[in-house]
Amino acid sequence: MNNIHNILMNVQRVTISMPNNVYEQLLELAGKGKVSKFITEATEAKLLDERVSLKRDPVESFLALGKYMPKLTVRQIKAAINKGRM
Repeated sequence: MNNIHNILMNVQRVTISMPNNVYEQLLELAGKGKVSKFITEATEAKLLDERVSLKRDPVESFLALGKYMPKLTVRQIKAAINKGRM
């Protein structure tokens, strides 16, 4: 994992099981060494979709997104932007 990722958030190591054909497609798409990042981003997107779909009012859904975003300092945001990671 890259340093900015470790600085911005705590990391929990997990073990998952998936069918071989899904794993092979994942490796092909994400590339070796980038599977963790790919799965994390896909999971975050799915979680966000699920949370938003629970809200019926579109304005309420939009405002609710703020509480799920990481709380970063201006310095951390600028550092991530400079590294091209955001």
